[in-house]
Amino acid sequence: MSDAKNPVVTYFEGTRWDYRWLWRSEKAGAYHFGYYDSHTRGHVQSLQRMTSHLAALAEISSTDRVMDAGCGLGGDAIWLARHRSCHVTGVNITPYQVAAAWESARRAGVSGSVEFVEADYTDTGLPGGAFNVVWALESVVQARDKGAFLREAHRLLLPGGRLMMAEYMLRESPAITDAEHADLQTWCEGWVMSRLLSETAYRELLAEHGFDKVEVVDISRNVAPSLRRLDRLVRLLGPTAPMFERLGVLGPIPAKNLHAAAAQIRTFDKGTWRYKVVLAQRRHTEAAHGNAGEGHVVDR
Repeated sequence: MSDAKNPVVTYFEGTRWDYRWLWRSEKAGAYHFGYYDSHTRGHVQSLQRMTSHLAALAEISSTDRVMDAGCGLGGDAIWLARHRSCHVTGVNITPYQVAAAWESARRAGVSGSVEFVEADYTDTGLPGGAFNVVWALESVVQARDKGAFLREAHRLLLPGGRLMMAEYMLRESPAITDAEHADLQTWCEGWVMSRLLSETAYRELLAEHGFDKVEVVDISRNVAPSLRRLDRLVRLLGPTAPMFERLGVLGPIPAKNLHAAAAQIRTFDKGTWRYKVVLAQRRHTEAAHGNAGEGHVVDR
């Protein structure tokens, strides 16, 4: 079971209002950014389009058993069960989100195809080799030890099983400036993210933990309109935030969340990071190696 003092749990408990009313998370069942293309109409649909686009990239089919790492309110799991007819196990450490996911699945009529487990996705307690897809949408960035997540993903996957991660990835060249490092620190602290890694660092970790056939797809252009929506919210709320903080109306966690969002947008506009999708396969014969280093981190 999750520890109520876990900083990720504390963050999501403290920002529940923000996500529900400003990001419409409970309507879409999603905390992640949206995907925009010529078929996208509006914010909520963009969140669903992200799921459908990633499902296409990962080639999810009715024969798959999927573990959704950091499943939030269960929106992705429910979408996959309804539209791909696969079985999905969502793993999440935030109790209210797990309860909400179960209720959403019941209302959607897919309770027989999805289940939700309150656990850490780096140590799920689920049986090894039980899945042929591990799905992680904007969740691994909050893992303090990304190698631990990959070891668990390797353990859970059948040989030849697939991994899909959608993540914020750090620029490798030119070097990150001091001003960018400061903004990255503000963003990471506000959103309880331990660090950002570069694409090269992820490729190295994947190789060291038993994955191959790695493909990385940059979808920043499709995510940018979703970021622009967040930017508008930040610009709308930002000027009043200091006053509400002083009055005690805006608590420390939502305040840091707002400052973090502003820093995220600044770093995106500077090209400090990009939104990328990683597709990889668990090797058929080679076991995962030991602990891997995590280079290219934002904290120095």
